[in-house]
Amino acid sequence: MTLKLDWFADNAVELLAEHRIALKLEEAQDLQQKLGRPMTLAEATILGIQLSEHCSYKSSRPHLSGFPTKGPTVELGPAEDAGVLRVFEHESERYCIAVGHESHNSPSRIVPFEGAATGIGGIVRDILCMGARPVGVLDSLRLGDTTDPEQRNIAQGVVAGIAGYGNPLGVPNVGGDVWFDEAFNGNCLVNVTALGALRASDLIHSYVPKEAAEEKWELIIVGKPTDNSGFGGASFSSEGFSEDDDLEFKKAAVQEPNPFLERHLVASILDLIEDLKASNELHKIACKDLGAGGVLCATVELAEGGGYGADVQLDNLHVAKEGFLPHVIACSETQERFCFACHPSQTQRIIDHFETKWELGKVAANAGASKIGTVRADGQYRVTYGDELLCDAPASLITEGIIYNRPYTIKKAEAQQKEVKYEAGMIRF
Repeated sequence: MTLKLDWFADNAVELLAEHRIALKLEEAQDLQQKLGRPMTLAEATILGIQLSEHCSYKSSRPHLSGFPTKGPTVELGPAEDAGVLRVFEHESERYCIAVGHESHNSPSRIVPFEGAATGIGGIVRDILCMGARPVGVLDSLRLGDTTDPEQRNIAQGVVAGIAGYGNPLGVPNVGGDVWFDEAFNGNCLVNVTALGALRASDLIHSYVPKEAAEEKWELIIVGKPTDNSGFGGASFSSEGFSEDDDLEFKKAAVQEPNPFLERHLVASILDLIEDLKASNELHKIACKDLGAGGVLCATVELAEGGGYGADVQLDNLHVAKEGFLPHVIACSETQERFCFACHPSQTQRIIDHFETKWELGKVAANAGASKIGTVRADGQYRVTYGDELLCDAPASLITEGIIYNRPYTIKKAEAQQKEVKYEAGMIRF
């Protein structure tokens, strides 16, 4: 049976805590009013993740919108998984660099190696799903006082995690910077950037085209089998740390990295792109990395980005083992996965490409490609597991987010370095 959660009940606050739903009570009540009924456990979990700071930028969006995002060299601004900058033109072809950036601060604070490693894996997937060949990563690190043993261990684990993923992945670290200060003892900052090379004509979008509903485009999950690793990662990454935290639970929300599988996925996806280009069918796919929010986030954003909804059948998804709860399968942040949306004429071709030609199942147990859904025209996002209806909500309600205009003060900081020189490719103080 589908568990219904009534946020106007007397025990609503206890329900939020019991099910670790990352919503404030007033947020949950507002969403329930918009739905016109109590939410299911899956819907509450989905909305808690999608409306987190990590996914919706509900506090920072008003400030981020003030940055310049257009210019003569901007091929694609910050609207999809990565931005694209034009570098030069040759024989009517525009050659570009895809740039993706994200932070993995909280995961790296509690599980330094895995937290930093999965940051590298995730940001490389963000540029790969745009059609770009990964050519480099960069890291900007702010770490604590290394005279403290705990902070020293975090610093060593972060650096080892970056190398432990980037080296087997085969993408060089081409730059970065690091500062150590006791101000970062409470939470280190691990910012990762990836660069990829592509032609503008090879650009793959992370939303379905306007004809997707009429043509009944389908949704395919490719990569590692879904497990319960990383469940709730986006929610906990949106929170701070306190002495009362359940750190073991938060550690379980950090994803498990497999750089060798991702290396295989990089090669196989680039090969798929070349195959589709050769048959003039690259325009028949869209793609997203499965990061925060997992299957839910990727499928709803692919569909709603084109103005549509989707039907998703979770029981068609390849999983690591039986027994995972349906809402965990929907929202787990298992690494090394992609979601393709495609014209139905391409569905079996894509599945065969990954399962037969590139034999994903021989690289990682139970890895593969599964068709799990279809784009629908009415904008409704429906998720089922067997006969159970887990979610039935407008896709726009899930993706629109919440905006908070929080009070702030402007502080002016004095420059810490008076003279900076650039010599032999290095910044010197």
